[in-house]
Amino acid sequence: MYEIVKTYRQQKKFENTWEYFCEKYGWYNDPYAKNGVRYNLLLPMGNSIRQKEVIGTIEFIPYDPRNPNSTVEGPSRFEFSKYDEIRLHQNRIWEIDKLCIHKEYQRQGYFQHFMHVFYDHANRNNPKYYLALIEKKLFRMLRISFGFRVEQKGEAYVGPNTVLIPVVFDIEKMMQDEETVKTILATTQSFQEYNVRKSHSKMSVIHQDQSNKISFFKKLFGR
Repeated sequence: MYEIVKTYRQQKKFENTWEYFCEKYGWYNDPYAKNGVRYNLLLPMGNSIRQKEVIGTIEFIPYDPRNPNSTVEGPSRFEFSKYDEIRLHQNRIWEIDKLCIHKEYQRQGYFQHFMHVFYDHANRNNPKYYLALIEKKLFRMLRISFGFRVEQKGEAYVGPNTVLIPVVFDIEKMMQDEETVKTILATTQSFQEYNVRKSHSKMSVIHQDQSNKISFFKKLFGR
């Protein structure tokens, strides 16, 4: 369902998926952080004949308000560091960047699958907050998926091609709510199993159709 980007090939798949959106919306493509952790969201097995097809991306970067390459903090970004809760827990905060769903898989229910990625990253790194400057549509999707734990901070940034929302995601509070986490993980697992069954059903129909065509031509040509 996801992979941590470690190889050159995985990185190229990440870039191809993410940079399409940079070109489409005229976004500045922030440098790929050397200390960042990148994930490829994968199409669930059984939905595609292609192995490990990337349908989404996300990058986590340790938060440092003094970092000149910060994707969330700075003169042209947002001043998250003015909030007490951010200053007090700076060493347990990560930036979220390069979050997207591949153009061919939008509006199909795959966004909630990022919960598996958040769950994995949170278990490995024990973050308290995630910070992001995120496109308005993705912000709404985060709120739908994770509720009040995703909070807008300050005014939106309105650009010529997009609207960015400054966001604090209280991932620690989310992870402490074990029932909600289980429900979200179970929901996406059920969605995956449904799509796999649907995919297998389609393949069976295709194979049956091909078999019928072969039988027809054998009869037609007497073979």
